Amino acid sequence: MKTYKNSRGVVGNFSYDDLRPHEKEGLITAIKKGATRREVMGWMMAAGATVATAGSVFTGASAAFAATPKRGGKIIAAGDQHGPKDTLDPILNTAAIDYFRGRMFYNKLVRLKDDLSWEPDIASEVIPNADATNWTFKLRKDIEWHNGKTLDADDVIYTLERHLGKDTKSNGKALVSMIKDIHKVNKHEIMLHLDSPNADLPMALGTFHFSVVQNGVDKFDTAIGTGPYKVKEFKPGVRTIGVPFANCFSGAGYLDEIEHYGIGDPNARLAAFLNGDVDMMVNVDPKAIPEVEKAEGKDIWTVESGRYLSIVCHQGVDPSNNRDLIRAMQLCINRKRIVKGDLKGMGSLGNDQPIGSAYFDHSKDLEQRPLDLEKAKYHFNKSGVGNTEVEIIAAEVAPGAVAQCENLQREAKKIGMNLRVKKVTTDGYWGAVWMQGSPFNVTTWNMRPTANIMLTLAYASSSKWNETFWKSDKFDNDLVAVRGVTDAGKRKQMYHDLQEDINMNGGSITPAHLNYTDGAASYVKGLTFCPLNNFGGAESPPYLWRSDA
Repeated sequence: MKTYKNSRGVVGNFSYDDLRPHEKEGLITAIKKGATRREVMGWMMAAGATVATAGSVFTGASAAFAATPKRGGKIIAAGDQHGPKDTLDPILNTAAIDYFRGRMFYNKLVRLKDDLSWEPDIASEVIPNADATNWTFKLRKDIEWHNGKTLDADDVIYTLERHLGKDTKSNGKALVSMIKDIHKVNKHEIMLHLDSPNADLPMALGTFHFSVVQNGVDKFDTAIGTGPYKVKEFKPGVRTIGVPFANCFSGAGYLDEIEHYGIGDPNARLAAFLNGDVDMMVNVDPKAIPEVEKAEGKDIWTVESGRYLSIVCHQGVDPSNNRDLIRAMQLCINRKRIVKGDLKGMGSLGNDQPIGSAYFDHSKDLEQRPLDLEKAKYHFNKSGVGNTEVEIIAAEVAPGAVAQCENLQREAKKIGMNLRVKKVTTDGYWGAVWMQGSPFNVTTWNMRPTANIMLTLAYASSSKWNETFWKSDKFDNDLVAVRGVTDAGKRKQMYHDLQEDINMNGGSITPAHLNYTDGAASYVKGLTFCPLNNFGGAESPPYLWRSDA
């Protein structure tokens, strides 16, 4: 009998990872067919392996078998909101439920990983020039659309052009506004010419709005994508169902069916999860975490993030454009109580600007704004608002979203501020309330791959999502300029100044950053941990599978 050796030809103690690919495959196949630990170890020891080696290899092979995705079964995922404006058009994506759907059906040029680095997806190679003003994207040649056509450069050019120009409806247009022109090199290669350096461009193109769509498609009652699932059913405000796309180039998409819909009430969503009516749920209330952890077969799926809660102060209308009123409100909010009490420690203090400690370019030198009722009263009296009612429209768009308003209301009452919290449902909130002209309303933002992308989306004057309607030419210019800065000290100072500008002059009351804390049944595998959204950054759909399938 041939002596058993590892991949380097050495007899002795080694592990499963040292085996050749065909050896690993043979062991996993044997275990699939019911081979026991005793049998596998007997075979290996007869071939010359030591007892320790045989045991180690069996353990490794068993773990690999347990982690090998199985095809089949169905998973139902419950979001926290849906409405009539639900869309399959990537450029119009607004809410977490849109992002999850998009990852079911589409791919992007690059994919963002759990550590916020990126890797090619539809692109096979991404090549910048020395100063990041020209970017070449070489495309894979084996990608098929759901309708049988083959993807080529014209599809990618069409996708990118939908984000450009003054008439675009894209929610992500500010992230690619520096693209000056797009050159088709050949059928599977394009070059982007920028009017200013942008080293963050691939990370921007890996975010939710830049899913690649087929050339010429302008109706999105269904999704013609290249992703692991095809649309079986899409009913805005009701549900979405996907079934496997057998010819997906990535080979992912393990479920027979994946269904996604929203349950706006957090208690009803939790009950559906604990009762087994859904397999996954977003935004487990921090107070309910112990209940989930005690439930058999239910797990908490949490990811630390720069996601944040905020109260939006519209800078274009009264009274939310009153600088002294904003400062009084910022000084009235008890941030520590929100993080420790309402979020049960599943987050960190916010400082009235979006770049928390999870970001590489977070400024540690920016002084934390405290609860200070004396200073708050000074600014409130200076505002001249007096006893006039100040209304905040609040929906539970994220854990703590309503609680932050009630926290502010309690403290504001102590200085004579007449603050009213108007509670509304999450269903349709982003279309009916957010950015629809109300002076004060709640918001929540997912983390973005870089500070520049986050600041651009939420605060650049040209951004479609500039929810506070705050405009500053200096801020806009510095935000563009810092993209090309390579000197570490200068870059750090510029990002500090940008964060301080929002903290002092912007229209946001941002008390807390919070983790993504979702729930998943124990049999749900393939979880991702990208910190940009619920359900593992909305990156999980291609990789989800059931261990009991």
